[in-house]
Amino acid sequence: MNPLIPQRTFASQKCSAFTLIELLVVIAIIAILAAILFPVFAQARESARQTSCLSNGKQIGLAALMYAQDYDEKWVIVGGENSNTLLDGKKSNGEPFNGWSLLLQPYTKNRQMFRCPSMPTVFSGSGGCASFNGQQMTNSYSYNWFLGSDASYGSPGDGDYGTSPDGSVNWTTPRSLAEINKPSNVIAFLHSNSVPPYGSTWGCTYVTIETPDFINKIRMRVVHKDGDNFTFADGHSKWFQIKDGDSATTLRQTYTRSSRGIWMIPQFEPGNTASGLGYIQWNDPPGEN
Repeated sequence: MNPLIPQRTFASQKCSAFTLIELLVVIAIIAILAAILFPVFAQARESARQTSCLSNGKQIGLAALMYAQDYDEKWVIVGGENSNTLLDGKKSNGEPFNGWSLLLQPYTKNRQMFRCPSMPTVFSGSGGCASFNGQQMTNSYSYNWFLGSDASYGSPGDGDYGTSPDGSVNWTTPRSLAEINKPSNVIAFLHSNSVPPYGSTWGCTYVTIETPDFINKIRMRVVHKDGDNFTFADGHSKWFQIKDGDSATTLRQTYTRSSRGIWMIPQFEPGNTASGLGYIQWNDPPGEN
């Protein structure tokens, strides 16, 4: 041992470490940051899904317009029928089922486009729909019956689908593009109400591309944040914030919301009572937007 070189002894070495208080402070800071950032990440993911769904609607709307150009400017038929349809793509009489989304396939070339990333893809129901549990759902969207009505659902005198409440219109054939008064306001496609939790006991047959859903009311699912995406008859898609849309009251049974500039009836003109054809209109409560 060289006496000229100072030697370190064990007693002279000092060990530094975090105290318990310091560790708890660090953990608390991490927990606070996580509580702040996780909701932000969740919102970012939902915004991405909302944008993807909006793009789906846009593509479906453009496909419908391309179909119309090839078929005498007529909207694609709904393809529904009064009896229950089967998920294997056959009608109850064994004939092939040609629903609207199946007819749009040559224009989309993409089946995934008909699925909203925020909605379930496996059916889960009860009652008469329990037999469909586990079935893969390939279509998340519904189509405006008033645009593609084909007399396969409803009957004259049926104020919901067959004939307008005032008796002036029989909804038995698809509309032409020229019949739409304000294409940018008429809803063409929206989320399906046959997808659970709504269609858990009814509508379970209308959840695939072969058997797509159709509807004639503004029934908002409020899937994306506090609103939902709509696709309009001119082909554009837009997100609307309507927090009260996901209720089971009169609101979900309305046909026009002229204060929001949206409606299902092709002939509707704001301020013209007759153009409403006797269908229910929702007036926003004071202060609601």
